[in-house]
Amino acid sequence: MADYVIIGGGSAGCVLANRLSADPAIKVTLIEAGPESNNVFYRMPAGFFRLMQSGAGNWNYETTPQQGLGGRSMYVPRGKVLGGSSSINGLVHARGNPGDFDRWSQMGNRGWSYADCLPYFRRSEKHENGASEYHGGDGPVQVSSGPPLEAMSPVARAIVEAAVQAGHPYNPDQNGATQEGFGPASGTFGEGLRQSAYHCYLRPVMARPNLSIITGAQVSRILVEGGRAVGVELSRGRSVQRIHANAEVILSAGAIHSPQILQLSGIGDPGLLADHGIAVVQPLRAVGENLKDHLAVTVQETITQPWSALAYVQPLAAAKALLQYALFKSGPTLTNGLEAMGFVKSRPDLSDPDIQYHLPLLMYSDHGRQIVQREGFMFHITACQPESRGSVRIRSAGIADAPAIDPNYLATGEDMRVLREGIRIARDIISRPALADLRDDELGPGLACQSDAELDDYIRKTAVSVYHHVGTCRMGDGDDCVVDARLRVHGLDALRVVDASIMPDIVSGNTNAATLMIAEKASNMILGRIPQGDTQ
Repeated sequence: MADYVIIGGGSAGCVLANRLSADPAIKVTLIEAGPESNNVFYRMPAGFFRLMQSGAGNWNYETTPQQGLGGRSMYVPRGKVLGGSSSINGLVHARGNPGDFDRWSQMGNRGWSYADCLPYFRRSEKHENGASEYHGGDGPVQVSSGPPLEAMSPVARAIVEAAVQAGHPYNPDQNGATQEGFGPASGTFGEGLRQSAYHCYLRPVMARPNLSIITGAQVSRILVEGGRAVGVELSRGRSVQRIHANAEVILSAGAIHSPQILQLSGIGDPGLLADHGIAVVQPLRAVGENLKDHLAVTVQETITQPWSALAYVQPLAAAKALLQYALFKSGPTLTNGLEAMGFVKSRPDLSDPDIQYHLPLLMYSDHGRQIVQREGFMFHITACQPESRGSVRIRSAGIADAPAIDPNYLATGEDMRVLREGIRIARDIISRPALADLRDDELGPGLACQSDAELDDYIRKTAVSVYHHVGTCRMGDGDDCVVDARLRVHGLDALRVVDASIMPDIVSGNTNAATLMIAEKASNMILGRIPQGDTQ
């Protein structure tokens, strides 16, 4: 028995477990399907590359075949480990554009404007440069600001300088006053360690007597009596257990599993539930709908000098770097290897950037599992605000069966246009004088690929997910929403959803920072530190 039962030990669940259990009078139980994340690859910042290649700590899902991508199924990595995807991701700390959150508020979600959310972004951070108007100085998560231009490696510096020559502003802090421009890539690493939600929020408080942590267990359904969530049913191996919640059940299982668990609990579209013989507890057709994800495509450019990261991923060099890290906490594995990043507008009339560029100094495909054995770099081009919406729907009445994940990529012509324009903007930057002595040959798409039709074909054949799934338990008051602005499930008492699934629209950046913010804000709501009539 607990006061609060938290389903999911990912980013949001770790934040909530820490903040709620800080009061010794409150009993908290956290349930996670995976194990702890304590081996060297989970802690070493550059270890994410090995985790991606091995699939460790990961649900390793795939989407349904995507019509917009020529029938391809896409890889969907999701963290199956304490810390969730914050334990296996690429450590990029990009909050999103301030306009994203203002739009959340304009959709009717009072208290979720950028001004309302900024204190919770700051609360989560221990920024490398200390506290400021935009950054926190004493939060749990150490955040690196990234190297300034003069300290970047020659290739990264040349790319940023070329971007400025192409008319894009230099921006030393894309999580600060403005997002647009090229500059250092902020990351969740510090002191040679990945700053996962597990290590920053949960591990330091695991000894609290009022906090119970259950690993290796899947919640099969939420127990509802008289319109109130009263607990959960979970399975561990062949055993089934029930845990009662005196105050609330909090669903923090992420944009894939949160709607799945709601549907298995009889909370969802009555037609879908009937198809699988599940009795309707609360009809909510929006559960599992509104799935959004970022789709990306690359421009790969070889260079004339041996200055990329290629040498570090060769087997012998990688083994030496791992040993150096294990013995001395030094060497090339101390960061995620991403020095620079950019945000640009695909059209000058836009109010905010709609393209994000990650700029790895390495060329690869198949989610890092295939390395191009040539010196080079990539423009990893993401459409920040896709129009396409998909769904997550159960395939059966059992928790062991993965749900059908259908992001419905490239369902609109605008989504294709943005990626196509992203390729052309990248090419324009690469053509600038700052890269004249370095650029060699465009491997992908290849300079023969120029027309709209040719670029569209390249995008359909090569585009990949950026693993930023959100929106499947959308916040708002309409029929297309699942939770209200205090993250309470419509029509039920004592049940909230707190994770990336509540985002009413996707953020223009990497989603982990925003997920931490959501959980920080939710913890204050739950503890009554935000008045009931207000969500600020």
